[in-house]
Amino acid sequence: MLTHDLDMALRDAVALIPTDQIFVLTDSNTRVHCLPLVQTTLRLPEQQVFTIEAGDANKTLNTVEQIWRFLFSMHATRRSVLINVGGGMVEDIGGFAASTYMRGMSYVNVSTTLLSDIDAAYGGKTGFNYNGLKNSIGLFAQPKSVIICLDFLKTLPAEQFLSGFAEMLKHALISSPLELNRLLEYDLNSRDTNELETLIQRSIVVKSYIVEQDPEEAGMRKTLNLGHTIGHALEQMSIKQGRPMPHGYAVFYGLLAEMYMSVRLLGLSDNVIRECLPLLYDYYGKPECSCKQVSELIDLMHHDKKNTTTDKVNFTLLQAVGNARINQQCDDKTITEALDWLFSL
Repeated sequence: MLTHDLDMALRDAVALIPTDQIFVLTDSNTRVHCLPLVQTTLRLPEQQVFTIEAGDANKTLNTVEQIWRFLFSMHATRRSVLINVGGGMVEDIGGFAASTYMRGMSYVNVSTTLLSDIDAAYGGKTGFNYNGLKNSIGLFAQPKSVIICLDFLKTLPAEQFLSGFAEMLKHALISSPLELNRLLEYDLNSRDTNELETLIQRSIVVKSYIVEQDPEEAGMRKTLNLGHTIGHALEQMSIKQGRPMPHGYAVFYGLLAEMYMSVRLLGLSDNVIRECLPLLYDYYGKPECSCKQVSELIDLMHHDKKNTTTDKVNFTLLQAVGNARINQQCDDKTITEALDWLFSL
């Protein structure tokens, strides 16, 4: 649900769920900036709000256990509901904790970032990072409701805005040339809210349609992995180095590298890359990685949960804009060439 009226949206969402208790999960950022707006409606006692540390480095089993312990201490039941107020990290880990507590309690996502509006809030993917690998433990469990309050975007920092825009770019690339052109024509400096609302709605339609057709990623939903195989490796590397890269930035770099592979392997027009490169030069900048780290990045990709063989890495690539090809098995030589190209930009 896209709305400018958070109060009404929360009331409607809660009214649709038979519940004995309501709990709220925030991170250290959304507790300060977003919880007051939520509490205007819910007016929950302080002890029914639980806060975790912000940042993907805290998307761990330890944090899941903290949420479980909180729910047990509050005598939550399967009829209770957890409202996740935050971006993708809060929604992923909160959704997992709720869906496994007592074999499953209901949860609602109140999205607070552009990235979660476009990506994490929808689709029912929940989980956490484990053993140094991104989202390697998790399950599919749909939220009872998703609330996207567009007013949260008004004060979103530029870095977080660009992080979400990269996921919108992915949706446009797998959708159609028309959607791609619309997105590339958007003025990222002005951040016109009316035009942005339309673009968000269209991007959500793309993902929602794919998820409805393939809720558990047996086929079509794998198209949403475009940019994520290389992107996740870059993100994991940055966390390991102690300078975490925003998820959407990693996805953007992954999109460029995987489009390069698509040109080489599937005949994608290199005009598509040329159209997207100004975003790198004007907004995202170069990734803080070098050719010296290629072997380690490829090793991370070989541990990606999407792989079906031990000797090659599974990718979603593009034959053309709007024509994504899933289950493309690529060898280390091809990946190395793409990474060398990316780091040379």
